[in-house]
Amino acid sequence: MVARVLETFLTLDLEHVDAELSRAHRELYPERIAENIPLSITLLYPWIPADELTADDVDAVRAFFATRPALRFDLVRVAEFPGAVAYAVPEPDGELRATMRALWALYPQYPPYGQEGNDPAPHCTLARYAAVGAVTLEQVRARVVPLLPIYCEVGAATLMVETEPDRVTAAASLPFGS
Repeated sequence: MVARVLETFLTLDLEHVDAELSRAHRELYPERIAENIPLSITLLYPWIPADELTADDVDAVRAFFATRPALRFDLVRVAEFPGAVAYAVPEPDGELRATMRALWALYPQYPPYGQEGNDPAPHCTLARYAAVGAVTLEQVRARVVPLLPIYCEVGAATLMVETEPDRVTAAASLPFGS
């Protein structure tokens, strides 16, 4: 049996922005607790395989984020990728999209979600439909919509590293330049 390659990814940790939304995320997507994945917006997944990641790679991506402004947006509504996940929509998303696209351009060998030409919308995943105890879009909306809008100000990206299959740790904070 061949072991699965452990992954890394770059994200915006939103666990700190609203305690009740973080609680809702844990209720709606409980497997994220064991995986140690906080409420977040993924910037680039997957990134460099964990066993290939070097200090120089971390320094390079740290330098990238240092040139970018801090991100400010509101989570304004709940939407879905049908059959896959329910998520909170960030708006305005112009600077967030620009940051994501610049990151993807810097690492074309690691396209978003492993799909060349993919341009996924920024999203804060709240629940996965195929998950254990899966919920419906209506259940997610009932739990989350009363909390919205939620203002988010994020001063750093986070490097997440898989330490074993489906278990990650925050390996580095990557501050934005302003």
